[in-house]
Amino acid sequence: MAGQAVLGETVLEHAQATAQGPAEVIDGLIGQHSSLVFRIAYSILRNHHDAEDAAQECFLKVLKAQRRLGQVPCSKTWLARVAWTTALDRRAGRAIFPGTQLPKSEEILSQLADGRETAEQQFADRQMQLVLERLIAGLREELRQPLELSTVEELSSAEIAEIMDIPESSVRTRLLRARRLLKEKLAAILEVKKHG
Repeated sequence: MAGQAVLGETVLEHAQATAQGPAEVIDGLIGQHSSLVFRIAYSILRNHHDAEDAAQECFLKVLKAQRRLGQVPCSKTWLARVAWTTALDRRAGRAIFPGTQLPKSEEILSQLADGRETAEQQFADRQMQLVLERLIAGLREELRQPLELSTVEELSSAEIAEIMDIPESSVRTRLLRARRLLKEKLAAILEVKKHG
Protein backbone atom coordinates (compact mmCIF):
# COMPACT_ATOMS: atom_id res chain seq x y z
CA MET A 1 0.00 0.00 0.00
CA ALA A 2 1.38 3.44 -0.90
CA GLY A 3 3.03 5.34 1.90
CA GLN A 4 3.19 2.45 4.34
CA ALA A 5 6.47 0.68 4.83
CA VAL A 6 6.64 -3.00 5.53
CA LEU A 7 8.55 -4.32 8.53
CA GLY A 8 12.22 -3.31 8.40
CA GLU A 9 11.73 -1.03 5.42
CA THR A 10 11.67 2.77 5.58
CA VAL A 11 9.04 4.80 3.76
CA LEU A 12 11.49 5.76 0.99
CA GLU A 13 12.79 2.20 0.60
CA HIS A 14 9.18 1.13 0.11
CA ALA A 15 8.69 3.97 -2.41
CA GLN A 16 11.77 2.93 -4.36
CA ALA A 17 10.65 -0.71 -4.39
CA THR A 18 7.28 0.35 -5.83
CA ALA A 19 8.83 2.92 -8.20
CA GLN A 20 7.20 5.91 -6.48
CA GLY A 21 8.70 9.37 -6.20
CA PRO A 22 8.64 11.49 -3.01
CA ALA A 23 5.57 13.43 -4.22
CA GLU A 24 3.66 10.19 -4.79
CA VAL A 25 4.72 8.92 -1.38
CA ILE A 26 3.46 12.08 0.29
CA ASP A 27 0.18 11.88 -1.64
CA GLY A 28 -0.12 8.29 -0.47
CA LEU A 29 0.54 9.29 3.15
CA ILE A 30 -2.11 11.99 2.96
CA GLY A 31 -4.65 9.72 1.30
CA GLN A 32 -4.04 6.84 3.67
CA HIS A 33 -3.70 8.69 6.98
CA SER A 34 -5.64 11.98 6.71
CA SER A 35 -8.52 10.74 8.87
CA LEU A 36 -6.07 9.44 11.50
CA VAL A 37 -4.32 12.81 11.61
CA PHE A 38 -7.63 14.67 11.91
CA ARG A 39 -8.96 12.42 14.70
CA ILE A 40 -5.76 12.77 16.72
CA ALA A 41 -5.85 16.55 16.32
CA TYR A 42 -9.53 16.59 17.28
CA SER A 43 -8.92 14.47 20.38
CA ILE A 44 -6.58 17.19 21.64
CA LEU A 45 -8.23 20.35 20.32
CA ARG A 46 -11.90 19.28 20.73
CA ASN A 47 -12.91 21.64 17.92
CA HIS A 48 -13.59 20.63 14.32
CA HIS A 49 -12.10 23.72 12.64
CA ASP A 50 -9.01 23.76 14.83
CA ALA A 51 -8.47 20.06 14.12
CA GLU A 52 -8.74 20.68 10.36
CA ASP A 53 -6.17 23.47 10.63
CA ALA A 54 -3.86 21.25 12.67
CA ALA A 55 -4.20 18.43 10.13
CA GLN A 56 -3.26 20.80 7.30
CA GLU A 57 -0.33 22.08 9.32
CA CYS A 58 0.76 18.50 9.99
CA PHE A 59 0.84 17.68 6.28
CA LEU A 60 2.73 20.91 5.56
CA LYS A 61 5.34 19.67 8.02
CA VAL A 62 5.42 16.36 6.14
CA LEU A 63 6.07 18.21 2.87
CA LYS A 64 8.90 20.14 4.50
CA ALA A 65 10.36 16.94 5.94
CA GLN A 66 10.27 14.91 2.74
CA ARG A 67 14.07 14.62 2.72
CA ARG A 68 13.88 12.81 6.04
CA LEU A 69 11.32 10.25 4.85
CA GLY A 70 14.18 7.81 4.38
CA GLN A 71 14.55 7.65 8.16
CA VAL A 72 10.87 6.93 8.83
CA PRO A 73 10.32 3.24 9.67
CA CYS A 74 6.52 3.40 10.16
CA SER A 75 4.57 6.13 8.40
CA LYS A 76 1.42 5.69 10.53
CA THR A 77 3.22 6.12 13.85
CA TRP A 78 5.39 8.93 12.51
CA LEU A 79 2.39 10.86 11.17
CA ALA A 80 0.48 10.27 14.39
CA ARG A 81 3.42 11.73 16.33
CA VAL A 82 3.58 14.78 14.02
CA ALA A 83 -0.21 15.26 14.37
CA TRP A 84 0.04 14.88 18.14
CA THR A 85 2.78 17.48 18.58
CA THR A 86 1.20 19.86 16.07
CA ALA A 87 -2.13 19.77 17.92
CA LEU A 88 -0.44 20.17 21.31
CA ASP A 89 1.48 23.20 19.98
CA ARG A 90 -1.72 24.75 18.62
CA ARG A 91 -3.54 24.16 21.87
CA ALA A 92 -0.70 25.68 23.89
CA GLY A 93 -0.94 28.80 21.72
CA ARG A 94 -4.63 29.30 22.43
CA ALA A 95 -5.70 31.67 25.17
CA ILE A 96 -8.82 29.63 25.93
CA PHE A 97 -9.46 25.91 25.65
CA PRO A 98 -12.96 25.69 24.17
CA GLY A 99 -14.34 22.28 25.10
CA THR A 100 -16.90 20.45 23.08
CA GLN A 101 -20.41 21.28 24.20
CA LEU A 102 -21.79 17.85 24.99
CA PRO A 103 -25.09 17.46 26.79
CA LYS A 104 -24.90 16.84 30.53
CA SER A 105 -24.97 13.19 31.52
CA GLU A 106 -28.20 13.67 33.47
CA GLU A 107 -29.93 15.19 30.42
CA ILE A 108 -28.88 12.27 28.25
CA LEU A 109 -29.89 9.66 30.80
CA SER A 110 -33.33 11.22 31.21
CA GLN A 111 -33.83 10.69 27.46
CA LEU A 112 -32.67 7.06 27.31
CA ALA A 113 -35.25 4.82 25.68
CA ASP A 114 -36.21 1.45 27.13
CA GLY A 115 -34.98 -0.30 23.95
CA ARG A 116 -38.14 -2.21 23.01
CA GLU A 117 -37.99 -1.22 19.36
CA THR A 118 -35.10 -1.01 16.93
CA ALA A 119 -35.36 2.77 16.44
CA GLU A 120 -35.53 3.24 20.19
CA GLN A 121 -32.53 0.96 20.68
CA GLN A 122 -30.57 2.94 18.14
CA PHE A 123 -31.48 6.14 19.97
CA ALA A 124 -30.48 4.59 23.29
CA ASP A 125 -27.17 3.40 21.82
CA ARG A 126 -26.45 6.92 20.53
CA GLN A 127 -27.35 8.42 23.88
CA MET A 128 -25.07 5.95 25.66
CA GLN A 129 -22.30 6.87 23.26
CA LEU A 130 -22.79 10.54 24.19
CA VAL A 131 -22.61 9.62 27.88
CA LEU A 132 -19.35 7.77 27.29
CA GLU A 133 -17.96 10.67 25.24
CA ARG A 134 -18.85 13.04 28.08
CA LEU A 135 -17.22 10.76 30.66
CA ILE A 136 -14.07 10.38 28.53
CA ALA A 137 -13.91 14.14 27.97
CA GLY A 138 -14.09 14.56 31.76
CA LEU A 139 -11.02 12.42 32.39
CA ARG A 140 -7.73 14.09 33.20
CA GLU A 141 -5.77 14.69 30.03
CA GLU A 142 -3.02 12.23 30.94
CA LEU A 143 -5.65 9.47 31.07
CA ARG A 144 -7.96 10.70 28.30
CA GLN A 145 -5.38 11.03 25.55
CA PRO A 146 -3.96 7.49 25.63
CA LEU A 147 -7.49 6.09 25.95
CA GLU A 148 -8.64 7.98 22.85
CA LEU A 149 -5.57 6.89 20.91
CA SER A 150 -6.18 3.29 21.98
CA THR A 151 -9.92 3.06 21.42
CA VAL A 152 -10.62 5.52 18.62
CA GLU A 153 -7.41 5.16 16.67
CA GLU A 154 -6.85 1.51 17.66
CA LEU A 155 -3.16 2.14 18.24
CA SER A 156 -1.05 -0.29 20.24
CA SER A 157 0.58 0.60 23.56
CA ALA A 158 3.96 0.76 21.81
CA GLU A 159 2.62 3.17 19.16
CA ILE A 160 0.98 5.36 21.80
CA ALA A 161 4.21 5.41 23.81
CA GLU A 162 6.12 6.58 20.75
CA ILE A 163 3.53 9.23 19.91
CA MET A 164 3.29 10.58 23.46
CA ASP A 165 7.01 10.13 24.10
CA ILE A 166 6.45 8.22 27.34
CA PRO A 167 7.38 4.65 28.38
CA GLU A 168 5.07 1.89 27.18
CA SER A 169 4.54 0.78 30.79
CA SER A 170 3.16 4.26 31.55
CA VAL A 171 0.74 3.95 28.63
CA ARG A 172 -0.55 0.60 29.91
CA THR A 173 -0.91 1.98 33.45
CA ARG A 174 -2.79 5.06 32.23
CA LEU A 175 -5.09 2.94 30.05
CA LEU A 176 -5.86 0.67 32.98
CA ARG A 177 -6.62 3.64 35.27
CA ALA A 178 -8.75 5.38 32.62
CA ARG A 179 -10.83 2.27 31.92
CA ARG A 180 -11.31 1.60 35.63
CA LEU A 181 -12.46 5.20 36.23
CA LEU A 182 -14.86 5.04 33.29
CA LYS A 183 -16.29 1.75 34.53
CA GLU A 184 -16.84 3.19 38.01
CA LYS A 185 -18.46 6.40 36.70
CA LEU A 186 -20.67 4.53 34.26
CA ALA A 187 -21.76 2.08 36.97
CA ALA A 188 -22.67 5.01 39.24
CA ILE A 189 -24.67 6.71 36.48
CA LEU A 190 -26.53 3.52 35.58
CA GLU A 191 -27.30 2.92 39.26
CA VAL A 192 -28.84 6.41 39.49
CA LYS A 193 -30.86 5.74 36.32
CA LYS A 194 -32.02 2.37 37.67
CA HIS A 195 -33.29 3.89 40.92
CA GLY A 196 -34.32 7.24 39.43
